[in-house]
Parts: sequence; C-alpha cells; structure tokens
Amino acid sequence: MNNIMTILKHNLKTTLKGWFWLILVLPIGVNLFVNIISDRVDKSVEDSGKYFNVGIYTKDKSEIVEKLLPKDKFKTRLIKASEKDLRGSLDNGDISVGVIIDSEDIYKDIKANKEDSIKVISQSKGNNKDYVLGILNTRIMQANSLGDNKEEYLKAYESYEKNKYKIDYEGSEMQKIMPYTTMFGLFTMAFLFIGGRCLVPLLKEREAKIDKRILVSKISKPQYLLGHILGCYILLVLQSVILVATFYILNPSLNISLGWMIILSLALSFMGIAIALTILSVSNNSSMYYTLLSILITPMCLLSGGFVPMALMPEVIQNISLVFPLTWINSAYTKILFNGDSLSIGLDLLAAISISLVLIIMYLVIENRKGNKLSC
Repeated sequence: MNNIMTILKHNLKTTLKGWFWLILVLPIGVNLFVNIISDRVDKSVEDSGKYFNVGIYTKDKSEIVEKLLPKDKFKTRLIKASEKDLRGSLDNGDISVGVIIDSEDIYKDIKANKEDSIKVISQSKGNNKDYVLGILNTRIMQANSLGDNKEEYLKAYESYEKNKYKIDYEGSEMQKIMPYTTMFGLFTMAFLFIGGRCLVPLLKEREAKIDKRILVSKISKPQYLLGHILGCYILLVLQSVILVATFYILNPSLNISLGWMIILSLALSFMGIAIALTILSVSNNSSMYYTLLSILITPMCLLSGGFVPMALMPEVIQNISLVFPLTWINSAYTKILFNGDSLSIGLDLLAAISISLVLIIMYLVIENRKGNKLSC
C-alpha cells in the first residue's frame, strides 16, 4: 500500500506541476462561460414567448380585445388609458410592445377589412413585435372564419378553445438546457485531454526506461501502474466535482439530483482513465500519444451528443457512436437535467462503465502482449 501511495504522490506532483490552475479553473471557467450564454439565450427567449410585457390602448372595450390578445400569451398585459400613456410606457421600458386598437368596434372593422385599425409599435431590436403580429394575424383569421357575426364568433371561439388539440412538447425545456449540454460537451473535451495529460508521467518514465529501474526496487508492476492510475483518477474526480459544485452554485434554481451528478462525475472520471490507457497502449512514444489523443478525442466528443443532439445525426453515426462510452455519459447527463427515470439514467451509466472496463482490459491485454507481464 505504501508503494502505491508513493507512486500516486509522484504522479500528482508531476501532473500538477504547471497544470494546477488549469485543472482548478477549467470547470469554473466553463460554468461561467455557459452562464453568460444562458443569460443571452434567456433574453432571446423573451423575444419569442411569454416572457415580455405588452401594453394595449383600445377604444373597443368589448371582450373581443381579450380574444385578439389573450393574457396567457404574455408575461404581463397592461391596459393603458391613452395612446400617450402607452407610448410613455414604451419609452420607459415598462413594456416591450405596444398595441393600439383605434376602433370602437374592432370586430366590425376586421370583418370589413378596414385598414389601420390596429397598430403595433416597438422600440426593441428583438422579435417581440413579430411575435405579437403573429398572434394578431392568427386571431384576425379566426374572427373572419368563426361565424358571421360577433355572437357566433364568440360562441365558436369558446368551443374552439375548449376542444382544440393540445400538444405537449419539450421544446422550451430543451432550449433551456441546451447551454448546459454545450457546457458539458466543452468540459468533457478538455477533461479527456487533461485525463490524457495525467498519464504522461507514466509514458515518459517508460520512454526514459525509468520504470525498469523503479521495478527493480520493492515496487511491483501492478503497484506501479495502480499508483499512476489512481493519481490520475483522483485529479479527474477533483475536476469533475469542482464542475458539479460550481454548477450548483451558479444555477441554484435548477432542480437536479445531486446524487446522480456525483455518480456521473465518478463514471466520467473512470471513462477518462480508460480512454487515456487505451491510447497509451498503442502509442510507441510521446509524439504518437499526443497525436492519437487529438485524433480520437475530438471526433468522439463531436459525435457523442455533447454538442449536437444524437437525434439530429444520421442513423449510421448514431449506431457507430454507441460504442463510445461518452455517448452514454452524455445521455445520462441529459436525462439528469430533465429529471428523467432513475432506471434509465442508471443503465446509461452502467453502459459507460462497462465499455470503459472493456477498454481497460484491452490495455492490460496489449501490455501483456508487449511483454510487460504483471508480476506481484
């Protein structure tokens, strides 16, 4: 055990030399970067849904106005007493869009196709105005098609609202978590490169034949390898735990299972070790190791759902990506964000760990074939 701890400390000391701040700052920096993106996404969402205030000045006091601009389509719908009051609220930023209904009987004017009865004004550079115009156009078409008079229209409208087909979709939720999936994709790419960096001491000692001198001492080959691997694993776990901690600190409103995030961190770290060992096993020198690290990690991260949802990829790519442990890690992470079924999350993580274990076994087999047989 003492021998393992000696190699472990050696690995940590060698790896952290010059890399400590990167290992510490990377997860924090990625989280901060994503929160900036998320804030911008939230602002763009405000331009396309029920997240902004709209003001209305109308001469028509009937319930037709409610049908044209329903309250549930906006964050707040404010009725103004005059056009001057409406424009003042717009100038002050109290509302994003103003609607002027310059008609005492807007239903009659709609049926008569009278122009300039409704005006939409906005000072925003976003899509708020287009959103309001879209709602108005839809409601005007309904007014023209649902009945021949106001009473028939109101009756048909109530029937339509009561019986219309409602679609449940995850579009808004997906838009909400997209910055966090992108964050995780960026993090895992850098994380895997750092995981590869953690095993460089083992590679350099092998190149310089230092490992043979070490093995002549009381340290056995399994103890030597285990010390390096555990040192690397500790650094990766530390980095992933910092990511999770920063994630929770910066996003306190997100209701996500801490337990699953910790398990995900452990599985991700195990996967990082497995991939680095696999690349190490087929590398003859440092140059080859770094080259393979770049060639293999980059496409794997791009094709495993960290940046582009798997559903948007060709079926062939989806099938190929199933052999990547990172694909299952990303799948589990997305389900955790959605508060998905625990069994499904557990199976994804089990798949990632199983594939990683196969990779580690491949490393041991290849090392064996090279003549580096383990001896206690």
